[in-house]
Amino acid sequence: MNKTTNKNSIMDNNLIKVIERNLPAMSGCGVNYNSSHNMYYTNGYTSAAGNTYYQGLRLSDRLVIKYDFGQGYLYTFLNAIYLYGFDGKNTRLIATRDYYCQAYNESFARRESEEMLTEYLCGQTKLMGGNVDRNQLKQFAVALVGETLKNQRQLN
Repeated sequence: MNKTTNKNSIMDNNLIKVIERNLPAMSGCGVNYNSSHNMYYTNGYTSAAGNTYYQGLRLSDRLVIKYDFGQGYLYTFLNAIYLYGFDGKNTRLIATRDYYCQAYNESFARRESEEMLTEYLCGQTKLMGGNVDRNQLKQFAVALVGETLKNQRQLN
């Protein structure tokens, strides 16, 4: 094993510890990284009907996006998206959306995550008595979600 492989292994182990400690729904599940999807996945379980259910996870140093998936015989379905704020140690659920019979599509999941984060930021701005243009908040949300989708292997 070379130093780079060893470093990635240590980063993955640290990341899995952070996930299991801070995202209770993921605790006790095996968490594995899939490089072709740039996502961490839990081990799934199969229902009596033959559908497999599992969770996917993408994260950065500020945001965690968790997906609930269902794998049918023909499609992968997106059952829910959860957004968590992350400060490097702790997570806090900030938004969730549930879906019914929504075939998984990467661009749909991204747009939904961006919209969920924009809504959260708008709400927080109002609570603080601030006045920030929604388009500015949307741009920030788009950037943060984009960073989360591409940078997750860099978190340690």
